[in-house]
Amino acid sequence: MGDRGTGHGALGLAAVTRAVPFLIAALLLGGCSAVADLSGLAAGAVAGGATANPAVGFVVAVGTDAAVDAGLKYVSRHRQQAEQDAIALAAAALPEGGSAPWQIRHDIPLGNEGGEVQVVRNIVTPIATCKEIAFSVADDPPATPAWFNTTICRQEAAWKWAQAEPAVPRWGFLQ
Repeated sequence: MGDRGTGHGALGLAAVTRAVPFLIAALLLGGCSAVADLSGLAAGAVAGGATANPAVGFVVAVGTDAAVDAGLKYVSRHRQQAEQDAIALAAAALPEGGSAPWQIRHDIPLGNEGGEVQVVRNIVTPIATCKEIAFSVADDPPATPAWFNTTICRQEAAWKWAQAEPAVPRWGFLQ
């Protein structure tokens, strides 16, 4: 360990400091799916090296991984709901057979999308007023759009997505 504790050890602060650029590069190259794992790995390595206790490093790594994963899923669900609300808002005033463009612009300009929404049919029952819609999605910049369908229903003052999660690959890890 050397005469100054973990600062000179193989897993000490100096070794972890040298690994930081590689961890940052791995985060950038790994994409969103690996961010939680790599964050947990980095935090666990630092905690384990600083305390010279691998159990502390393991606990910190698992806790950090879980917290970052939960945070990423929260942000992703919030962005997904904003996109669903934009589609429902565009379809709200349309008659059966009508179509209109829709678009979402996020505060962080990743995943800005748009497309077209069409009302396939109106579903009016004593319990709820709903619309079956088809919508296209094209990433920004525009690409060939993909088409999906879902149902929206009127809730008090606004139209909302009626299905918890569409069963399509579009929503990725949220299924």
